[in-house]
Amino acid sequence: MALGINETERCPLCNSSNNCCNSQDKSLGICWCSEEDFPKEIFDLVPPDELRKTCICKNCLEQFRMKEK
Repeated sequence: MALGINETERCPLCNSSNNCCNSQDKSLGICWCSEEDFPKEIFDLVPPDELRKTCICKNCLEQFRMKEK
């Protein structure tokens, strides 16, 4: 895990920061992830014990979408 990243700020797929303001400071406003459509299949890649505990990062989401095309 990357140094200085809280568990809720870590992407369950790549272990990098997910940059999700929902897991950080709620006063930051609406997060990028709130306005994204996450394909159901991407959640199949998340380890079962980490499912619905933390947000998938934008980079992993974009890479998944590229593979779908």
